[in-house]
Amino acid sequence: MNTSENLVWQVNAVGNFAQLKTWADAQEQHEDPLWLCLSVFEENLPEGRLQILFTDETAARVFTRNHTLGNNFIVECTPLESENWIAKSLEGLPVVHAGRFYLYGAHHDGPDDASVIPILIEAGEAFGTGHHGTTKGCLLAFDDCLATVAPTSVLDLGTGTGMLAIAVAKVLPGAKILATDIDPIAVNVAAANANINGVGERIDLVVADGFSHDALKGQQFELIFANILANPLITLASEISGALAPSGTLILSGILDTQASQVRGAYEAQHINFIQEYALDEWRVLVMKAPD
Repeated sequence: MNTSENLVWQVNAVGNFAQLKTWADAQEQHEDPLWLCLSVFEENLPEGRLQILFTDETAARVFTRNHTLGNNFIVECTPLESENWIAKSLEGLPVVHAGRFYLYGAHHDGPDDASVIPILIEAGEAFGTGHHGTTKGCLLAFDDCLATVAPTSVLDLGTGTGMLAIAVAKVLPGAKILATDIDPIAVNVAAANANINGVGERIDLVVADGFSHDALKGQQFELIFANILANPLITLASEISGALAPSGTLILSGILDTQASQVRGAYEAQHINFIQEYALDEWRVLVMKAPD
């Protein structure tokens, strides 16, 4: 029989996805959080689920009683067998095919097909394993763009696991690649993933909040990935557009289908032209292009 010493405790909060994601993003300020890990999942949009794992039962129950999520969320605390929770999480992460890209974790074998491009990404403390529609959509859009363009300078804004920057490094060996994230943990994860995939020396990684870092000032890129969320995409529309080189390609993601027109409008107001939209479940990826 298991005791509490053998358990990981999970706190699940169910409610509005956008509000849960906003709350979770705000927790980045915690340098030494009480929890083991924190994740937000789409359940049935606009609903979502926040899952926080604790190794200490008391901490989990205190959080359940005193959380700051508000009264509109159903919050429950239950035990999860520690010896099984990692295996269970990996079961939900199958191999992902996105165009010519083959995304897999260490619990899977690499591809047998020499025509595909393997990218090894482990689920961890950063967003972007390719299983989410936003990240997979970016890869599909990028793969299609390669039929007509071969950018020599690329920005991956909000890199997460570094997957998109790694994909660029694998197919465009001559490209200069800058990947940024507001979260230092994500930048460390991205660096580790880049090294695992043999492209660590090809990608410049910096911790940056928007365009405040010196590495971004005065720079323009022929391709920009911005896989973040609708609100920051709208807020940063002027800066992102200004960093796009003439005729450059912009791939925007992290956008719910109900938000796509507003995001598109924000960039069209900056004279960036809409090219194509990718729909993956409730999510949209917008491909846009700067004028010549």
